Amino acid sequence: MTSGRGARGDDPWVALGAIARPHGVRGEVRVFRYNPESTLLLDQSRVWLAEGGEHRPIRVLAARIHGDMVLLTLQGVGDRDAAEALRGVEVCVGRDALPPPEEDEVYHVDLVGLNVVDETGSPVGSVSDVIRYPSVDCLVVEGEDGVREIPLLDPYVVEVRLEEKRVVVANLEDLDVTRPG
Repeated sequence: MTSGRGARGDDPWVALGAIARPHGVRGEVRVFRYNPESTLLLDQSRVWLAEGGEHRPIRVLAARIHGDMVLLTLQGVGDRDAAEALRGVEVCVGRDALPPPEEDEVYHVDLVGLNVVDETGSPVGSVSDVIRYPSVDCLVVEGEDGVREIPLLDPYVVEVRLEEKRVVVANLEDLDVTRPG
């Protein structure tokens, strides 16, 4: 699976990270990457800042890795106060900036909104999010019986059928369900 966040599969925007805080006094910002292995932000000449449902383009003047963060120098962000004002804002790219996934891979963002069924075709719920844990990524599936996290591993995820907007799962009896209320 390949990470991405902040959008559904039909959304033209994909959030690659969020601005964590300023870096230094010249307006550079630290970006927390939703996929720590991704270097996609380093190759962008323009990104979109997402805030309040709006996406505004901004030119990237410089980008570099700094520990587990990416440091960005953005046009028009010239001092620490301007950088501080961007704290928490998501950094997005157009969906067309993503490289095609490898064979048998899918972007996490494409899983959000898919229907989840068991091997008999009975509905389980729909994917509301994908959570990345240190040991495994999990689908967050909301169903009539509550919310469950389903590891993106065999024997739980049998098949992802993007063209059918469906995920087939098994062995749910091994997983806890969080009931609303």
